[in-house]
Amino acid sequence: MKILKSKGFTLIELLVVITLIGILAVAVLSAINPIEQINKARDAGRRADAAQILKSIDRYFASTEEFPWNNTGWTDAITPISAAFLGRASMNGVGVCGGDATTPATGAHVTETIGANGCTYDGLLIATEELKGQFTKRKAFRTTPAAEDKFYLVKIANDPSVSVCFVPSSKATRSKWNAVTGQLKSLALAGDLPTTVQDCTDQFASEPTWVDNATSCYVCIPEE
Repeated sequence: MKILKSKGFTLIELLVVITLIGILAVAVLSAINPIEQINKARDAGRRADAAQILKSIDRYFASTEEFPWNNTGWTDAITPISAAFLGRASMNGVGVCGGDATTPATGAHVTETIGANGCTYDGLLIATEELKGQFTKRKAFRTTPAAEDKFYLVKIANDPSVSVCFVPSSKATRSKWNAVTGQLKSLALAGDLPTTVQDCTDQFASEPTWVDNATSCYVCIPEE
């Protein structure tokens, strides 16, 4: 009587194959770097939001020949239009959030009427339909947003151009920098931006946290 021997892998062969698969999996994950890819996607979303804010301000200026923070409805309106401006995008004077339910330009433009779900009141950009109302629900316009969720508007004195800046999350975005970021170094926003803001090309002794405004760099839209 013949005894048939079943052919298969030995335990050692299986272990070798499993080890090789593990090594390949680690190599692929290292190359793809899923965390970096997620951070790139977040930065792409921030770029898109920054571009929307910037375009809406440009359209508002084209219609009214002034910026939202120049509107005389504010008790602290900035005039003339050539004056410098630096502020968080959640400030009422930027135009996403507004002063009250009936008159967007009411009270101080540096005030923030924000809540857990976004702007409490719609601002001038929403009232004039330069931005969609849903935009006010973004993380940047909610109470206690993370540093990387905030947007900053920068307008240099005697310069008609406006830039929107944010703290980047991905290493690829951190490697980018433009001249407007350098201008942040000479402008300070009390309680939020330090007097010396790092730009993305600065060399650090150790990797910064990138969630602290004092050590983060800023990328500004439009990019050069």
